[in-house]
Amino acid sequence: MKRKLSANTVLMYVAYTALIVISGGTFDGALSFGLFVGALYSANPIIASLIYVSGSVVFGWTSLLHAGVRCAVMLVCWLIHRIAKRKIGKLNLLAYLVLSNVFYCVYDFQNYFTLFDRILYIACGIAFSYVTIYVFRAVFVRGLAYRPALDEMVCISLFIVASSYCLSQYAFWGLEPIYLVATYAVLFSATCFGSKTAFVCSALFGLGNLLATGQYDCCVFLIIATLTIVMCNRVSRFLSAVSVVAVDVLFTYFLHLHGDAGFLALTLTFAASLIFSVIPNSVYNYARDCSCGTSDRYLTSSVAKRLSDNVSRRLYRLSDIFLSMKNAFFSMSSGHITAEQAQAAIVKQCSEEICRDCEQRSRCWRQELAKTEQSLLSLAGCAVKRGKCTILDVPQTLSVKCDRVSAVLAEVNAEAQTYRSYMERSEQADNGKVLLAEQMGGVSHLLMEVASDCKNKTAFSEDKERELVERLVFHNIMCVGANVIDQGDKLTVVATVAKHDLDNSVIEKVASGLVKQTMIVDKTEQTDSASWINVYLIAKPRYDIVFGISSVPKDGNEVSGDTHTVTSTDNGKRIIALCDGMGSGDAAEKMSSTSISLVESFYRAGFDTDVILSCVNRLLTSADNEVFCAVDIAVIDAYNGLTDFIKLGASVGLVKTGDKVEIVSGSSLPLGVLDEMTPSVTQKAMGKGDCFVLMSDGVADCFASPNDIASIFANVSLNVPQSIAEVILSKALKNVKNKAPDDMTVIVAKLA
Repeated sequence: MKRKLSANTVLMYVAYTALIVISGGTFDGALSFGLFVGALYSANPIIASLIYVSGSVVFGWTSLLHAGVRCAVMLVCWLIHRIAKRKIGKLNLLAYLVLSNVFYCVYDFQNYFTLFDRILYIACGIAFSYVTIYVFRAVFVRGLAYRPALDEMVCISLFIVASSYCLSQYAFWGLEPIYLVATYAVLFSATCFGSKTAFVCSALFGLGNLLATGQYDCCVFLIIATLTIVMCNRVSRFLSAVSVVAVDVLFTYFLHLHGDAGFLALTLTFAASLIFSVIPNSVYNYARDCSCGTSDRYLTSSVAKRLSDNVSRRLYRLSDIFLSMKNAFFSMSSGHITAEQAQAAIVKQCSEEICRDCEQRSRCWRQELAKTEQSLLSLAGCAVKRGKCTILDVPQTLSVKCDRVSAVLAEVNAEAQTYRSYMERSEQADNGKVLLAEQMGGVSHLLMEVASDCKNKTAFSEDKERELVERLVFHNIMCVGANVIDQGDKLTVVATVAKHDLDNSVIEKVASGLVKQTMIVDKTEQTDSASWINVYLIAKPRYDIVFGISSVPKDGNEVSGDTHTVTSTDNGKRIIALCDGMGSGDAAEKMSSTSISLVESFYRAGFDTDVILSCVNRLLTSADNEVFCAVDIAVIDAYNGLTDFIKLGASVGLVKTGDKVEIVSGSSLPLGVLDEMTPSVTQKAMGKGDCFVLMSDGVADCFASPNDIASIFANVSLNVPQSIAEVILSKALKNVKNKAPDDMTVIVAKLA
């Protein structure tokens, strides 16, 4: 992919080229070498090298030779790291900088005084290299839209002093370019950054000139000029430009500021003021808005809070809608024909179809109406209840007087079968409606929780955010912004860092030191720019969950009907579930896999346990395969160790805290047996080193009692969950002579 040439990049190359030219003769090229190292980190290495070597030509072939050797050594080191895909650390860089200056140090050795001077120049160049790296990355790579960190501010200040020092050594026909550059820089700073920045800028430029010339003239002039600029800038920026020229005229006339150049030197100050005045005001407004304006350009905490409130209101409304839909589906599930109504309808049908042309109709349906109806109702009741009635079910009062008993039986059975088919269809429809209603209720509750989370008071710490950026930059990780978000008991840190600087261990260490608790990287997210990435950190859970599993299928089968899952939720909970499909083989494995997949998906979505198990149960009861599933679930809160053991038809579980082993049992039926079910839930408080066992009934049935399994678990000396699971399974197999009578699975989990 081609990288787009931005305005920042063009400006960087222009500034880099100009600085290379003016610094090539300072400290025997040491400062220009520092500029090259900074550009090597921030610009295209080939272009940076060409500019550096070309700029040294002006200062003679010796300077060209030194620049070429330095450039070659640094490029080779850079290339090695590029191939190895390793970052150049600060210590590595120091070694490479020293190595690249060895030739300069020993070439044309004359005496130890010269060697001392060269070593001093090398030290200055190495120090300036680090300064330039920070400056180029802060100004041109990251951009001044983000407030510089403290160490970046120091480096920028040193960079300005060094630039002023180099520029102050040049004079053309008595004219000193420092007055042109410094005057415009002060005018620009006062307009875009404010009076404090303008005074600092003038002091830094003046300090550089003082170090280069040993005279205070320029320093005093810049301070006085800044004072007038700040005062006049409140009225008009044009007036501030005129005031600079006026100050220069006064200094030249009374104090002979420019020496022999006299009033001719005023052309430089006038040129700076003219350039400043000619540039449109919109350019300065844009620069002012972009510079250090992260809080204005990007999502602020106040805007985030307003958006959070809006989202919360919308989620509450959606929750109400789903709740209404739940109630509607529940109300639609009632209203089918009852058994009593069906019996009455069957009696009426027999009266109209079988008895209408019977000679005894008048006697049966007029004289003995009550007896006839009661007899037929009794017969219809048997048919509705069992699905079919026989001659043995015909009441004696009906059989002794009716000549059409066979026809009555046939009609009653036919109508009863029709009613049975109707009820099956109605129940299936009702189950579907109830399932939808429960899902709607679960979604409503989930949306309610999300809305509550959005509504919770969210605290943003601007001081910590600024400090986090500074600390990351100090650790050589370019960071353009950060958020420290505190939502009650949930702390989240988000840092936007350069993709090539991503180092999770350093980011975790810096963030943890800032917020005074252990933070870990939860996820990373690509931003709109390919160069930057968002890193999300959350508080590290108090406990890690380590688990082991050992399983064998029923003897003679290749597939086990036992399946399991281990998953995590966004709120720091770990879910370990074991599903035992009743029976064995492919059918049990298919139903078990389906059930465990549904359980895992619902938990990941954030549904409550009651909703999850109810929905999965109804899906199984609506199936026609008569395969049931025993479900054993452990929900562990990794932050406090509270663990819920949820059992539906599952065998006993074991919990070991210290040296004590407890048996966790349940009395619920498996999933898929009844439409309505109530899981058995047991909560335990667990700590570091505690562990528990989940097992299928194939394992539990191999022991005489749960106490036997508890005894093995209590006496095992192993600490690794996988080893413990294998020991328990091997003991179970040993009890049945290594022939598994059923699918056998053991899961052991430990809080570490």
